[in-house]
Amino acid sequence: MNEPEAGSQEDTRASSPVFVSYATANRKRALAVCAAIESRGPRCWISARDVAPGENYQEAIVRSLRDARAVVLVFSKAANGSDEIKKELSLASRFHVPVLTLRIDDVEPSDAFAYELSTRQWVDAFDGWDKSIDVLVGRIDQVSGAKPKGATTTATETRRRWASPLHRGARLTAALGSLLLLIIGGGWWILRTPHAAAHSMTVRMAGFQSLTTDLSTALHETIGAEIIAAFNADGVIGVSTASAPVAGSTPAYALGGTIHRMGDTIRVITKFTNERSGVILWSDSIGYPATEAAKIPHRIAINAATVVRCGLFGASTYRKPLPDSVLGNYLQYCQQYWAYGGNKTLIPAQRVVAAAPDFSWGWSAVANGFMQAFQDEADHRRANDLRNAGLEAEAKALALDPGNSEALAHKAYLIDPHDWIGHETLFKRAIAAKPLDCGCEHFGYGLTLANVGRLKEAADEFRAATDMLALWPDSQQALAQTLVALGQLDDARTHFATAIDLSSDPEHGKWIAANQAVETGDYSAAIAALRDSKLRIPAERRAALLTGYQALASGDAPAKRTAVRALLGVPEEQQNDTVAAMLAALGANREALQIAGDNPSLFWRRSMRGVLRDPAFPDVVTQLGLVKYWKATHTKPDVCTKTSSPPFCRMI
Repeated sequence: MNEPEAGSQEDTRASSPVFVSYATANRKRALAVCAAIESRGPRCWISARDVAPGENYQEAIVRSLRDARAVVLVFSKAANGSDEIKKELSLASRFHVPVLTLRIDDVEPSDAFAYELSTRQWVDAFDGWDKSIDVLVGRIDQVSGAKPKGATTTATETRRRWASPLHRGARLTAALGSLLLLIIGGGWWILRTPHAAAHSMTVRMAGFQSLTTDLSTALHETIGAEIIAAFNADGVIGVSTASAPVAGSTPAYALGGTIHRMGDTIRVITKFTNERSGVILWSDSIGYPATEAAKIPHRIAINAATVVRCGLFGASTYRKPLPDSVLGNYLQYCQQYWAYGGNKTLIPAQRVVAAAPDFSWGWSAVANGFMQAFQDEADHRRANDLRNAGLEAEAKALALDPGNSEALAHKAYLIDPHDWIGHETLFKRAIAAKPLDCGCEHFGYGLTLANVGRLKEAADEFRAATDMLALWPDSQQALAQTLVALGQLDDARTHFATAIDLSSDPEHGKWIAANQAVETGDYSAAIAALRDSKLRIPAERRAALLTGYQALASGDAPAKRTAVRALLGVPEEQQNDTVAAMLAALGANREALQIAGDNPSLFWRRSMRGVLRDPAFPDVVTQLGLVKYWKATHTKPDVCTKTSSPPFCRMI
């Protein structure tokens, strides 16, 4: 067999970008690696930045890998367990692209990565950042045939130096295995015709006009800065400060509005417009207390960015620009969905698919509407009908686009709540597809991991969610609660504070104080919050929790017994997670277990340590399907990795 001319191949490699492979949890650090490489000359291709809006994520990966001059693997603890990185390395082997490994964590590679790290083509970034990047770029030049000044070694010689016969055999085996994996696992998408976004997903800042003269001009500048920061958190939706829309015929989006004082209230009207047609696609009107004027820019950014990013991200997946009326309904769906509107979420989503029945993300929006309606429905039969309708909508979404990450992730909320393997599979598939702008699939997977007791991994997923959308209070709070369970209280307080800042509820800080002190031990803050009449909480539960916190603060045994009786006397519909956790903290483990019911995420809290040793606990985790999950996946909850693990761990 005749080999192609080496020189032409090497010349092509030398002029191609460097493919940066990384775990989603390391997105920010990978972008920093990319910037450091580019500052030294070589261009990079990194999915977080270079996948165009609407472009098929997997196709873009394959295309870029095929043409790359080299792959830089940003290796870390998160990368060590990434199935997607394994696929990328298999593709690199198939396309004969050299792999260079930059370790950013001092972690031993698993067997799957042993080959790549067994060569000399790896660098430890933690031994000195600048020096390590210099060495890395030098090796990129070597393996891709770009000759630094004074270099005499040919690219072919360099490649042969890195590839012994044993290594070449291993690469051939990996390539064949990769090909088989791609055929079996869905490699059909490699052969599909790539398509770019139908139009730019850029939002022009049109400014906020003051309708009264008594507001500071700095307020408008701050609003712009806050919104720009909110949109720039992810590369899918861009933001522009141009004075006018760009020329062309495709939609041109702009965000602006008006501000005016009305007595003690500052009224902000936000408008999102297609400047090409003049149609207002979405608007919102919110009144803020004039005493909180300094917080208004941040609140506007949170509200507007959440809705607009959601709407344009979904629109970017469609094969052509969505008509104004369809995009308007989709933005209305986004607003209701993020406000947890229940049935109100479903109506605009149904209007979207009525007008665009081939819009996959429109169908996943419909499924999300059914999901919220199902979760709010008290009637069991009606709830089951809503669940089935949601699953049918998800099936339509995935039939139109098997890579619809929203449909994959949110289907997990509609299947059997105890099918932990099914949940994990769906969330992993969603993460493997193009990640959602909100990081929702990481959030959902974090919830699943928290339910099965894998808290350290859950924290990693929640961090990935907050990295992708720092403006979402739910992911900030979930991360904080998980960090508390892991004993990382200082870090948790930072994320609790962020969740409070992001919440639209002015009493959210009091709510956190009243409910989290069982775990954090800040009993005085909880007592103060519960005594505040502004905190909306049923009277019976308020009184019982006050009694409980006072007993915990005093450590008095009779007071604890009194508190247990008070908590058990709370009406059943008011016996929530905090009641269960407080009963456990007071030593009433069996009662706490009964109230915790089928919410296993409670089991792994610090307050529930005694519950894990209760004789009834093994039967509970068996009934919930957790033991089956742990055995099937060869995993175990974090508490079972400790030397003094609870007795139930022997079942796994």
